[in-house]
Amino acid sequence: MNLFDPDAYARVRKPLLEAETLPPACYTSHEFYEREVSNIFLKCWNLIGRAEYLKNAGDYFTASLVGVSLIIIRGEDGHIRAFINSCRHRGAKLLEGTGNCKAIRCPYHSWLYSTAGDLRAPNGMQETRNFDPSQFGLTQVRLDEWSGFLFVNLDPGCVSLREYLGDIDTFTASYEFEKMVTVRRKDLTVRTNWKSYIENSLENFHLPTVHQGTIGGVKAQWNPIDGAPGNYVLLQSRTAASRATLGGAVAFDRIATLRGPAAEGAQYILIYPCSVIGADLDCMWFKQMAPDGPHVVQYSAGFCFPRASVERPDFAQIVPNYHKRFDLVISEDNGIAEVQLQGLSNPFSRPGRFSSLEPLVHTIDNWILDRVLGRQSIQQRTAAE
Repeated sequence: MNLFDPDAYARVRKPLLEAETLPPACYTSHEFYEREVSNIFLKCWNLIGRAEYLKNAGDYFTASLVGVSLIIIRGEDGHIRAFINSCRHRGAKLLEGTGNCKAIRCPYHSWLYSTAGDLRAPNGMQETRNFDPSQFGLTQVRLDEWSGFLFVNLDPGCVSLREYLGDIDTFTASYEFEKMVTVRRKDLTVRTNWKSYIENSLENFHLPTVHQGTIGGVKAQWNPIDGAPGNYVLLQSRTAASRATLGGAVAFDRIATLRGPAAEGAQYILIYPCSVIGADLDCMWFKQMAPDGPHVVQYSAGFCFPRASVERPDFAQIVPNYHKRFDLVISEDNGIAEVQLQGLSNPFSRPGRFSSLEPLVHTIDNWILDRVLGRQSIQQRTAAE
């Protein structure tokens, strides 16, 4: 099949209970992945971390997004900025990992940049003609903050993060994410496709099977929401108690500020393309994911609690109950994600059909097609609906 022919996806475009799933090649093809990079990851807002990681002037961390190495740094003026991690002289990578610096010095020829990205000392350029240091600062990319989360966008012509997120605060404001404390981070590599991983994160159909020994038996009512203007989806779980610990384990108090649907149970949020936030009655976790080709996902999971919980004298005794739950469930999700890709990679694998329990998987797949295939595909989907 021609992976970029909109007509090839006519059955995916049908209403949920008439639709087929994406063809397996969409999960395994390098050509399809390259189009995802150019049409999605290089144009959308991508979660890159939390503002709390950079408490002091000069604090920085580095990150990689679809092959683009970035520096995220808090300047001497207090502002957080994102830069391409490449010297403007001859391109050497400038920083690795995390740390603090008064200035950014190139390890190759000692060009020196301020924490705001300005070129301050162009070593060796004294005799170079018509050289203007002001034109050779670090290449800056757009960075913005929402509720304590840092997002970057590699497209200089993109809409603002605020416009991109639309009405998401309707569901999230009462958690006060920006006041939470990240108490643990876990970096993982999963041998799967990024689409199948986020699909798994936004459906509850797999819970009784994949999580039968952990959270699969928790009773809940589920409500899927396609958020306006279409750049996030949300799965609400209405339960009386938090789903963030196992069994009768001792837990923290409910978040005092919760109201509306947030006070009725957990909410699982996908901000396209693949930033996932799980918000429960007493805590929050998130996964900032980045594909490394069609068959690998690199992600960092963060686990956050209200400051009032972190400051409790018994916090260190209770928080392992949450870590145990998260570690087990993440391991189960990662394991089934790898098994799924192994099956999708079978040359005889074929598209399947959706159940009534997978509405957001259908929504996610069509959002991806809209962008991979372009404007003509969006018009065809609108006509079909």
